[in-house]
Amino acid sequence: MTPPSEYGVGSLGPDSWSMGSLMLCEKAGRTVANVVATWEDSDGTWCLRRRDPPLTATTTPPGDSDVNRTYLCGNAAAMWLISPNVLCKVKGWIPGVTPEADTVKWVAKNCPNIPVPNIIYSWIDEAWQRSFCLVNVVPGVTLDDAWNELSKDDRTAIANEVVTYIIDAVQHTSPIISTVNGTGITFHGWILRNSEREIKGANSWQPDLHPIMTPEQLDQSLLQIGQKSPEKVDHFVFFHGDLAPVNVFVDKDKNNKWHVSSIIDWETAGFLPKWYIRTIVGFSPAYLLNQKDTKEQVAWSVELFRSLEEHGFQEYCEWLEDLALSCIQHPVNLPVVRR
Repeated sequence: MTPPSEYGVGSLGPDSWSMGSLMLCEKAGRTVANVVATWEDSDGTWCLRRRDPPLTATTTPPGDSDVNRTYLCGNAAAMWLISPNVLCKVKGWIPGVTPEADTVKWVAKNCPNIPVPNIIYSWIDEAWQRSFCLVNVVPGVTLDDAWNELSKDDRTAIANEVVTYIIDAVQHTSPIISTVNGTGITFHGWILRNSEREIKGANSWQPDLHPIMTPEQLDQSLLQIGQKSPEKVDHFVFFHGDLAPVNVFVDKDKNNKWHVSSIIDWETAGFLPKWYIRTIVGFSPAYLLNQKDTKEQVAWSVELFRSLEEHGFQEYCEWLEDLALSCIQHPVNLPVVRR
């Protein structure tokens, strides 16, 4: 990615930002042209406007990118606090990737009961190969941070609430494994064991896309390595993909009761086999809590795993572990959980 992800956004001075090759952002103290979005924050009105002319990929990124940068993931993603309650989330992008903002907007429209971040504006910067999203800071704290404050009943209630949102989501189906835009899923938990890709190499920031597949194509791919699907499926269901404790935000309501305030990080969401949902909760280390005690580390996945069982979701963790081993021995385009 040129320039690197940590230079996607830069402070140009008090209340002024450069965003990629296309945009400028500033507090609205005067009339400006090319405005594409505005928002009100606690410190006043802000506006986003198009840069004229745009920068090139070889231009040295203007501004100080260290100011208010709240997150950096290698050369793949970064995030900045732009105004008191608005973040700019930047991710590597290539053609065929469904931006997270598209998925969040789809969820807000089709699953309105699910609490998701409020998106102010989003865009693709093709010259700099990344997506940008201006989003409001979500209320509350991560489940990971709140865990030690929660009672046993609180933890069970949060798990049950998350499962109600999963149930809402799985009502939406697709004949193919794909994103809401019909493209390949950017899936961190599945490894594409593609020998040709490994030989040629790839930029570390470029997302792996799971192949678009029908149920029949998934079955055929599994048979290539001597595996059978644990359940016969004729369609796929919508699932967040990574309900890790850092992606679930919780807060107290007016009655001082804990509840889910937002679910974030939808970039790995898409239509998947229904059997995969409870299986990945019981299998993936992404669901571990940041706790010293080993038993407590798995407490969130245990709660969610139990609640999913009570609502009729099946699990095939041993089968998925066998699949992971098979794919290491026989590299093909198949979903495998990273251990």
